[in-house]
Amino acid sequence: MIQTSIIQDLVFWIEGHLEEPLNVKRVASKSGYSQWHLQRLFKDITGDSLAYYIRKKRLQSAASELKQSKRSIAEIAYQYQFDSQQSFTRAFKKMFSTTPSDYRYHN
Repeated sequence: MIQTSIIQDLVFWIEGHLEEPLNVKRVASKSGYSQWHLQRLFKDITGDSLAYYIRKKRLQSAASELKQSKRSIAEIAYQYQFDSQQSFTRAFKKMFSTTPSDYRYHN
């Protein structure tokens, strides 16, 4: 299906731009679809909402960064477009059931 191919290309593009500001409007303009249609199509194909997918990928990348670097948690949070270390920690804990610092030292 052409739509599946478009979403796969879009997923690849999103994963290459996780450190940049991404919102539904920007991603929709990249895809050529309306915001509403893109969100429906994205969820149908990936199983995740667009916003959730972006957040999940950012947190997964941040988790990898926590393990591979000595950079501060705040630096990593800002790198992946979180407004503060606190909002990053809340999102991280919700996804991984542990804090970023515990993840860094115990996983």
